Amino acid sequence: MRQSRVNMAMLDGVPALIEQGLTKYEIAEQFGITPGSLTVMCSKRGISLRKGGRHKPSGTITLPLPISLAAMMSLRSAAVSRGGDTKRLAIDLLERIASDDLYNAVLDEEAA
Repeated sequence: MRQSRVNMAMLDGVPALIEQGLTKYEIAEQFGITPGSLTVMCSKRGISLRKGGRHKPSGTITLPLPISLAAMMSLRSAAVSRGGDTKRLAIDLLERIASDDLYNAVLDEEAA
């Protein structure tokens, strides 16, 4: 199998490039691939090529979550230092905790 010219770090940067006003054609040219290949790669990873960033994966729900100002500021700071946005970081954290059953570890509790 042929190795892709595009790595995950490059794909993770696509939403920022879209927000800067680049088209999928310009991004594909930067990556040295066809616009169709870029579309397929982004689609498989839930990355939108429209201004606004990532797709909401099907089967998701939106919940209002009250969060303290201190926690929000910390989350915002962590997101900025990673070059992402606060909402995406919060979603990624919650999904990782749920998928890897990290509740006890995160809450620093003994397993029952």
